[in-house]
Amino acid sequence: MEQIKWNDEIIEQHLKSMPPIKDRQSKQELFLKVQAKVEYKHQKGKKLPTWSLPALATACALVLFGIFVPEIMKNGGQKMENSKMAQHDGDMEGKSAYDSAGGNDQSNAGIMKSETPVAYHAPLLKKDIESSNKDWVTVGYLDEQAQLVIPVSFLTDKDYYLNKVNDQLQKFNPSDAGLESSPLIKAKITEEEETVVVDFQSGSVNEAEEPLMKALISMTFANNGEKAKVELRTDGQPGYEFPRFGSVKEWDLAVPGAPHYRYDAPSSDAFIVSLFSTGQDAETMPKEFEDALEMMDDEQERGLKPLLPKDIALAVKEINKDYVEITFPDTMKLSADNTEDLMMIDAILLTAESYGYESVKFTNTKLDTIGPYHLNKPIVEVTGTNFYHYQ
Repeated sequence: MEQIKWNDEIIEQHLKSMPPIKDRQSKQELFLKVQAKVEYKHQKGKKLPTWSLPALATACALVLFGIFVPEIMKNGGQKMENSKMAQHDGDMEGKSAYDSAGGNDQSNAGIMKSETPVAYHAPLLKKDIESSNKDWVTVGYLDEQAQLVIPVSFLTDKDYYLNKVNDQLQKFNPSDAGLESSPLIKAKITEEEETVVVDFQSGSVNEAEEPLMKALISMTFANNGEKAKVELRTDGQPGYEFPRFGSVKEWDLAVPGAPHYRYDAPSSDAFIVSLFSTGQDAETMPKEFEDALEMMDDEQERGLKPLLPKDIALAVKEINKDYVEITFPDTMKLSADNTEDLMMIDAILLTAESYGYESVKFTNTKLDTIGPYHLNKPIVEVTGTNFYHYQ
């Protein structure tokens, strides 16, 4: 038999002579399936396929017709194989580019870099606050699971500390930052000399909030040595009856030195949080700054994430009781444009500040600046935690 010489006209004639191909699915079923496929591909961040349902039907027709046309199947199979090889080569090319950029560099001691942009609430330098003729205040809020105290700081006008606390409790909407309300919103807050008076209505503190209350009150009122003691009252009477603590009349206010970690709210907001925020007793916190640094590469519970690379060794040298020098190892690679690296620097600064150091000098960073910091000289008096700037 003479071999048929195929061209577009002959193929078209044969296709027209074939029985029609019909999809037994309803239009609604087809729409839902296509919609689900589109949403799935969108979530994966990949480009949508370029074919459509009409093209798919045509392809099916060609496959059926190919049963009678071995030559077409042969050529089609070869093209498909070439396509797969090209895709594989492209994937390997992308992987190679990623590896060469340091994405798979085992010698890079840096932490994994996030590609998701975050709203990071950094601390501020005391000199920057003073130069703006502003003041500041910190208020403790809760995460959505009531497992952590998230201290949030605000720039304010100069005023009495308790006035600033009460003002921000009314002004700030914590849900804007992916947080829950502060239990202090349910209290009447006043002061008597060095004592802050927190007056709750009976039963207003629930069991989930109770384990965090001492840390929350301390982080709110002990900042910068503002207050030394809190007196608890119930409807104006001394003491408050907690579900598990029992009756408590007062607490000494103190925020201990502690390692700091990252917390990501369900929103895009990122915060730096002390281990003391978990409600652990102050006596369980590391006694020395160097011990705290050694803990900061460890995974923690309650959504706290380490900001230091695993098993990184930072050299710590205390110059005097107010000044410490921290040296990075040669394997450490920092980027001036990376948010995680800036957060790591801030976490170290806040940890040092919690242990009483007013100045911190970083050496061997291989950078001149990162964020607002000049790394060729000591960073002096970082203050406040997680400043929230109103839009």
